[in-house]
Amino acid sequence: MQSTASAPESSNNMHRASDETDEELSSDEVAIIFSFLQPNDIMHARVCTTWRDAAKKTLVPPVDPFDLPVEIHDARSYNAIRVMSTALPNLEQLAVSKLGSGHVYSDGEEPEEWDIDHINYIIHDINIISSFRKLRRFIYIR
Repeated sequence: MQSTASAPESSNNMHRASDETDEELSSDEVAIIFSFLQPNDIMHARVCTTWRDAAKKTLVPPVDPFDLPVEIHDARSYNAIRVMSTALPNLEQLAVSKLGSGHVYSDGEEPEEWDIDHINYIIHDINIISSFRKLRRFIYIR
C-alpha cells in the first residue's frame, strides 16, 4: 500500500513521531530499529537529537544484492559521504568509482609529480574511508 502523503506532510509526521518516541525510546533502542533501514533512510530520519545519536550507534549492514550500495561516484556523492562519515560511522559497505572529469582522489599527501593534464583537477581526500570504523566490504568500480 502506497502512502498518499506529500513530502511536507511526511516530514511533519516524522517530526511528530520523533517527538513522541523521543520520550519513550532510548537512542540504543532507536539504533536497533534503524539497523533495519537503508543508509539513506537513516540519514533522512535524523530529525531530533535522540535519533541523531541513534544513527551514530547504528550498525549499518551491507545492503542486499538487489539494492544499490552507498557509492561515491561524483563530487556530490563524495560530499554526502563526508557527512555520512560522522553521521553513520558504523557503515559496513561502501562502493567507490571514478569521480568524473576534473576530479581526482588523493591520499592527503602532495604527489611529487603531477601530470600536466591533472594540474587543475579538484582533489578529494580518499582517507575519508578510514572514518567508517566498521567497514567490512569495500567495492571499487572501474
